[in-house]
Amino acid sequence: MIKINLLPQQKRTKDVSVEKDILVFLLGLLLLGAAVYGVDFYFNSKIADLTAAVDEKTKIKASLEEKVARVNAVLAEIKEIETRIKVIKDVRLRQGLPVRYIDELVVNIPQNKMWIETFTLGGSGQISLSGVALDNQAFATYVEKLRTSRYIASVDTQRTSRRMIDGLGLVSFQCTVKAKEYFENLDVNGTIHG
Repeated sequence: MIKINLLPQQKRTKDVSVEKDILVFLLGLLLLGAAVYGVDFYFNSKIADLTAAVDEKTKIKASLEEKVARVNAVLAEIKEIETRIKVIKDVRLRQGLPVRYIDELVVNIPQNKMWIETFTLGGSGQISLSGVALDNQAFATYVEKLRTSRYIASVDTQRTSRRMIDGLGLVSFQCTVKAKEYFENLDVNGTIHG
């Protein structure tokens, strides 16, 4: 015969072990702690390595900055010395120029046709001349020679007039000669190149 049980079935009680759950929880917690500690250890070592690299690079930078400062000081000193050398070269060039100006004025005087009575050399390269010439043509030839000179910038005749000296009718003149700054064809020693 068949037996039918119409009574509700009884639920089975689960055999839940609290101890087992606690053990799994603790094991998970332990794994999580180990993972956190591992990540922390990894990043701390990276931070330490980067900090050491920054410290090393800071020391290198400080060393290089000292060297750069020394190089800059040497470059500034070289520039100052070059400036002084240029000033000395300019002074040496200028020292010989007044002699060249005077030489140019004297060499171009027509012999036995013209005589200089006063000669004044100013600091700005301006030369004042006065004297007598045998005739206007001798004075004009002298002025033209000066105008073609490479040391003379300009000749300005201020006056010419007739003057009697020892019974001779001579031409009295007064002029201003402007000297050139002539550095292109001079070297440091004041000698002429071509």
